[in-house]
Amino acid sequence: MISTALVAGLAVIGNSTGHALDRQTADGLGADYVLSTRTNMSGVDPAAVQRVADVSGIRTAAAVSDSTLFVGGGVREISGVDPAAVDAAMKLDFVSGSLNDLGPGRIALSRTLAEQQGVSAGGKVVASMGRNQDTQPYTVVGVYKDNPTAKDALGARSEVQKNSFNPGSVQRILVRTDGGATSHTTEQRLRAAVGNSPLLKVQDRKELVHEGAGALGELLTLMYGLLAIGVVISGLGIVNTMAMSVADRTREIGVLRALGMDRAGIRRMIRLEAVTVAAFGTLLGLTGGLFGAWAVGALANGAMEQYRLILPWGTLALVCLASLVIGALAAALPARRAAALGPLEAVAQA
Repeated sequence: MISTALVAGLAVIGNSTGHALDRQTADGLGADYVLSTRTNMSGVDPAAVQRVADVSGIRTAAAVSDSTLFVGGGVREISGVDPAAVDAAMKLDFVSGSLNDLGPGRIALSRTLAEQQGVSAGGKVVASMGRNQDTQPYTVVGVYKDNPTAKDALGARSEVQKNSFNPGSVQRILVRTDGGATSHTTEQRLRAAVGNSPLLKVQDRKELVHEGAGALGELLTLMYGLLAIGVVISGLGIVNTMAMSVADRTREIGVLRALGMDRAGIRRMIRLEAVTVAAFGTLLGLTGGLFGAWAVGALANGAMEQYRLILPWGTLALVCLASLVIGALAAALPARRAAALGPLEAVAQA
């Protein structure tokens, strides 16, 4: 029951969170391709932006410079953009304000960061950017809903570039294609435009969505591995329970044999009892796991608007089937022991 509850609950939470991350990434990204460096310490040649824009089939190429923002005792990520081009590559949903007044000394914050700092559009935050450790007041021109493409804050690209760890560089190029078309040929042309550098990634929307959920998938794999130990312990528990049952019911089994039940019937009886125990545990575990996932989802929905409870029917069906199979296999040894008892010997035992 406990193992089933944990596996089912984690499967539902993982599936729901994965879909939420997919929607969040897809909803916030207007570009069809993203060319990016692997760290903020490296950069793309700014001249490559124009080469990318000149590739056949490319409608827009928007340069983004990434850096860090030290605010409120924490380290956040800030993206430097050109306000005139950002709408073509990012889908921003502003809670208040806009990017119209974005410029030196003026930034926009994600809603989560704005709430943590207790500011809204028109307010000020004291922060430092990138290599420049001198703090200064920044005017908040807008607050937007959390967006993994925009990251924690948006600033003017000229200011972010100047204070980045690689001054004057570009860390991402957001690319829109004609009609939103993607192909292997287009990808190869984009790679050629940035010099086929192995230090750069060229990803389409599908790859970015998959990457966004990658950390979650690794965490769930680890958790499933730990829960597999719990499943083994559950199987041993059923073996122990059925073995004790056989020992306590030795005389009963002898009477059944004396009345005409054959060895196969005894084995079948013990297996059915074990499967019944596993079925009750599975049913209660699924109920508890789904309730736990729903409770966690109610909390997660406040932090991630895209979160919806989505049941992984295939995984849940596999969990049920595996539980019943484990119950049947766990009964094999006790059933063999029960069937091996002779009728007279079993009845004679006290």
